[in-house]
Amino acid sequence: MTAALSIHTLLPGAISQLETAESDEPEANAQWLLACVLNVSRTWVLAHPEYELSAQENTQFQRYIQRKAAGEPLSHIVGYQPFCGMDILVSPDVLTPRPETEELVEFVGTLFDRRAPLTFLDMCTGSGCIALALAAKFPKAQILAVDISPKALAVAQENVKKFRRQEQVHLLQSNVWENVQGTFDLIISNPPYIPSNIVGTLTREVLHEPRLALDGGADGLDIVREICNAADSYLNPGGVLALELCKGQATAVARGLAEIGWHATVKKDIVGIERFVLAQKN
Repeated sequence: MTAALSIHTLLPGAISQLETAESDEPEANAQWLLACVLNVSRTWVLAHPEYELSAQENTQFQRYIQRKAAGEPLSHIVGYQPFCGMDILVSPDVLTPRPETEELVEFVGTLFDRRAPLTFLDMCTGSGCIALALAAKFPKAQILAVDISPKALAVAQENVKKFRRQEQVHLLQSNVWENVQGTFDLIISNPPYIPSNIVGTLTREVLHEPRLALDGGADGLDIVREICNAADSYLNPGGVLALELCKGQATAVARGLAEIGWHATVKKDIVGIERFVLAQKN
C-alpha cells in the first residue's frame, strides 16, 4: 500500500469528480460511498484520514464514484436506504424511501394503541418500507402490503425476510383495489403523485427510479383518486386514511374528501410543505 491510496488523498479527487458531474451533495456522497466500501461509518471515515485503502477497496470506490457521477442514486449503488431505523433493501425497481415518508409513519404511529391487534393496508408498498416500519411499531398488527409491480413486490419480499416479518407482513399484487379483500384500521399510501409532464424534469437520480412509482397522471392524482374513492369500503369504523402527496396537492385532496363525507386534516412536513392528508369518514 502507498500513501496515494489514503483517505486524505483519495477523497478530494472523488469530490471533485462528483462536482464536475454536477452530482447532488458531492462531499457527503463521496464520504458515504467510501464508508460503504470500507464497511464503516461516515464519521469513521472523517476521523481516519490517514487510513490507506487496499487496491481492491480503491477499485471498488472508484467504480462507485463513476456510477454516482453518471447520476445513479446512492441507494442503488450501495443497495439499501436507511428508513425508520432500518436499512431497507432497494433496487431500480422501487422508489427509494424518503425522510418525508418517515414523517408519515410517525404521524400515524401516534393514532393507534401499539398493543392492539390491528389491521393495516399499505397501498403502493414498493420496497415495503412503510409496512415494515409499521410492523416494528405495532407488533400485534397484521399488515397487507399491495403493489401492482411484481418486481417491486420481489424487493419487498426480500425486505420482509430480512427483518423476519413473514408472519406479520403479507404481500399482494393488485392494481389498486382489484385484488384487495377485507377491511382495515388504517389505509396508508405513498402513491405515484408526480404530474406526467413534470416527471421528465426531475433530477437524474430520481429518473433512475421506476416511472410507475412516480407518474400520477395528468395532474398527479390518478391513483390518489382511485384510493380515495373506494377507501371507505375497506376501512373499519373509525379507521384512518393516510396519504403522502406532492407540494400543492394536499389541500385539494382534503377538500375533495370532505365533499364525499370525510373529515380530513392536512399536515406539514418538517420543512413546512403541506404534504400529508389524514382522514376519517364522518
